[in-house]
Amino acid sequence: MKQIQVQLFNTPTVVKDNTKILFPYRKAEALFYYLICKKEATRDELVNLLWGESSEEVAKKNLRNAMYQIRKAFKIDIIISPQKSKVMINPDVPLNIDIDTFLKQEKDAVEVYTGEFLQGFYIKDGEGFENWMIATRETYRDMYISLLYKHLENKHKPALNEIEYYAKLLINVDPYNERAYQILIKQYLQEGIYNKGIDIYNRLVKTLNKDLGIEPEIETQNLFDELLKARSLKETKENHVAGDFFYGRELELSKLIENHRQFILTDKGKSIIISGEAGIGKTILKDRFFDMVSKNESYILTSNCYQAEEDYYFKPWNSIFMGVAAIVKEEAIEIPNKWRNIIAHLFPIFTSDTSTINGDAIEMLDSMRFKLVEDAVLGMFQRITSKKKIIISFDDIQWMDHMSLSLIRHLLLQDKNKRLMVVATCRNEFEARIDDFIAQLSNYNLIDTISLNRFTENQVQEFIDSAMPNQLSQELVKQIYNETEGNTFFLVEYLNALKENRNINEMSVKMQDVIKSRFINISPDGKKLLDIISVFFDNVSLELLAKVFRKKEIEVLETIEELQNRYVIKETIVQQEISYQFTHQKLRDFIYQKQSQAKKKLLHNLIGEITEENLKMSKRDASIYSKLIYHFTNSGNTLKALKYRILNTNIYLDFSHELFPIINDSFSIKETSLYMSSQQALEAINEIEALLKEASSFNESQEYIRLEIAFLHMKGRYLIREGHYEEGLSYIMRMIDRARENEDHELLLKGYRQIIYYSIQTHNIKLMEEYIEMALALAEAYNNRLEKAILLRLKGLNKIMSIDYEAAEETLQKAIHLFNDISKYDDKYAINIAAIYDYLGEIRRYNMEFSNALKYYDKAMEMCKNIKLSRGLTIFNTNAGQAAFDMGDYERAKHYFINGLKLYNEFDVPWGRAIAEGYMALLSIREGKYKKAIDNLKRADSYSQQLKSPYEIGLVYRVKAEIKINMGTNKKLEKAFKTYLTSNHREYCDSGIYYLNQVNECYEIDILKVLRRREY
Repeated sequence: MKQIQVQLFNTPTVVKDNTKILFPYRKAEALFYYLICKKEATRDELVNLLWGESSEEVAKKNLRNAMYQIRKAFKIDIIISPQKSKVMINPDVPLNIDIDTFLKQEKDAVEVYTGEFLQGFYIKDGEGFENWMIATRETYRDMYISLLYKHLENKHKPALNEIEYYAKLLINVDPYNERAYQILIKQYLQEGIYNKGIDIYNRLVKTLNKDLGIEPEIETQNLFDELLKARSLKETKENHVAGDFFYGRELELSKLIENHRQFILTDKGKSIIISGEAGIGKTILKDRFFDMVSKNESYILTSNCYQAEEDYYFKPWNSIFMGVAAIVKEEAIEIPNKWRNIIAHLFPIFTSDTSTINGDAIEMLDSMRFKLVEDAVLGMFQRITSKKKIIISFDDIQWMDHMSLSLIRHLLLQDKNKRLMVVATCRNEFEARIDDFIAQLSNYNLIDTISLNRFTENQVQEFIDSAMPNQLSQELVKQIYNETEGNTFFLVEYLNALKENRNINEMSVKMQDVIKSRFINISPDGKKLLDIISVFFDNVSLELLAKVFRKKEIEVLETIEELQNRYVIKETIVQQEISYQFTHQKLRDFIYQKQSQAKKKLLHNLIGEITEENLKMSKRDASIYSKLIYHFTNSGNTLKALKYRILNTNIYLDFSHELFPIINDSFSIKETSLYMSSQQALEAINEIEALLKEASSFNESQEYIRLEIAFLHMKGRYLIREGHYEEGLSYIMRMIDRARENEDHELLLKGYRQIIYYSIQTHNIKLMEEYIEMALALAEAYNNRLEKAILLRLKGLNKIMSIDYEAAEETLQKAIHLFNDISKYDDKYAINIAAIYDYLGEIRRYNMEFSNALKYYDKAMEMCKNIKLSRGLTIFNTNAGQAAFDMGDYERAKHYFINGLKLYNEFDVPWGRAIAEGYMALLSIREGKYKKAIDNLKRADSYSQQLKSPYEIGLVYRVKAEIKINMGTNKKLEKAFKTYLTSNHREYCDSGIYYLNQVNECYEIDILKVLRRREY
């Protein structure tokens, strides 16, 4: 008879004659396994084990049946009972049992243990067997673990592959016991296989954190630190010859890596600022950190901040969004068009070359706010980080503009370093705004600072010994320390000079001479190329370098190789284009400063002109304006610098200031900026004004005159939006006069439009009408059909404000036809048509034709949804809600107002919000939700006062009057509002009538008059 194979480790299996034995039921199977282990047992023992809950008679009957079924399954007497009280496995049956092999504890015992004892086996109503099985399982498991440790700690030292084999088996069977991890890490440390050690440590950290919420033992953490130090030392020895020397920052590097591990594996990581003086080694530490972390665990996006761009908003983010765009494309991440359009206004790289950004900024229903951008960027990062976490790296954030800092702050406060982390370098002589930025995030425990200090004299000695062992005398080491004062950059430069056998006696005691010696023996072409590259504050593309150098790219590359070999410049990839920059800013500063002013001016102007030739006349040009300003300013080309400063400033003014309303504009509006503050805008305008005065010698040139007109428009628009109407209007009038004198119809139309918007803001219907007619005549004369369509829309609004609804309807229909004709093949102006349908709805609402009004509002909203534009839906929903409420359809009104308020919260649009909040207060009261109602009313009050809109203020008073009247018959309502609404209802009615009379609104005045006659 062949041996019967019995496997009790892992899933139990019994095989006889190559056929698996199938037991008739679980308790018979359990009986067999027990006897295999015990070899024999008494009947009482077996009965209590498997049928302890049954009567003695039934239990013994079950035992006899189970034994019979087992024999039947095997077709032999595998179980026998030589004595009436005993049951045993037949010793004459040949069996090969895995636990017997295991218990011998010989060489192949490890291979036999393929899993837990009776893994996955379970019987119903068998508590005795279950207890025995669990106890036996633990015994075998402990024996297995002891056996593995015995192999690992064998006096005959096992090979690495054996240690890996046994240690990984231990980790699999006992994943929370750190002893196996420690043995394996020690071996990797000894063998110099540092990355494997780091990987196994990270695996332990992840397991402990995920399953138990704890960190590794101190001993294990110390081993990890040893790994990092050993790897750093190894890489230092390998790399210092090539100029990539790293020393003395092991503690800081270890902190960075540990923080990164916490970020990747847990939610406990923090953003990091590496702080220190120029040349102390901040960037080298950061770069070494990124070299040592896995690129597969997170997306890593990098950027630099430059002093030349300190005053230009969001420049450091351009490189980041370039990387983001690549990730979105590569990973096919779905980003809503709404977010794409918002982000693309600031970062044109984020939109494809073929896509367009909806609408003219001046004609958008509302301008973007900074909060809107923050939320869109946050939403986009949340989409991306659902796949993989993101680390964003910035160099030299002391040069970062305050808006870029604000965006970082917003992202970190919202994400809390769970999916997004920032690692940045910063000089320690930063301004108060950087200090405030760090302090605020530190208060929320979101950021840590790693401060790098100069090396001590002992550390300089160790540094030199590592870089040039046994080569320098103590006297020379002392001299080097005195010269460098422990600054890493100067220390490396000094050693480079010594290594290259340059004459040390010819060096000055000043480190500038050490830097100067770096450029000895560079070829004439190499020196010329360095002069050109130094004129760029960041990097320069190969193509542009060749144009300035006036040589073919292949010839330039030959010279570049010489400079790269000297480790003076390095190659980078910017926008998928090869670019070059100095390996250190101090090298760039040295080369730039030693050139004559005349040469620098010529180079700056040449570079500016070449860059200017490459402008695409599209929104993407905005990212280049700061560079053009830099080059033309330094070249002394005042007019060109002024031109691009105006263009650049206008981008931010258009972006950050609320534009004049062009939908439901029958109210005044005071501009509020949530992006560029009034003070910041004024400072930018004053700088441009000072430049204009500097360039006054060119005042007869057409270029100067056009720039002066653009400035007058900019300042006038700013003053009007700030409520300084008289002064602002004088600037716009001067602008119009200058544009008319120079027959510049494009700028003249802009001036006319500004007067029209001013008239809307001040509700000056007559002035608005006068300038609309002048603008229409000009647009007609120059066949500017788009301008004509926009002006017809504004003329229709003027007729609505004049209560000439018939003329308004006729004019608006003309505007629709013209817009439709212009945009036959493009939806670009669909938002303008939607606005007109909203106007048509307003006409019907003012005439109390509420049902018809709703048809037009719904049509306007449908058009917005078709072009996936949500911003217009705020005011459209509000107007529709008013109409539905006033016709008594409260459910429908609630639907519109809820939709509108949801969008108000999303886009932070102010106008119309007071109306929506006020009406929602009335609807909440109808549902008995008084707390919600008072919150709605308070917000309505706040928003109406913010805008100073007589229409919105009047409607809020109407709401207050209605609530006050209802308080007389509703005790709960009276209790909720008694401290907020203290005046009587007639005072609220009188105030509402006063404000609504200013804007010719009729039916709401009639409603207030009716309410006034009612008794409280």
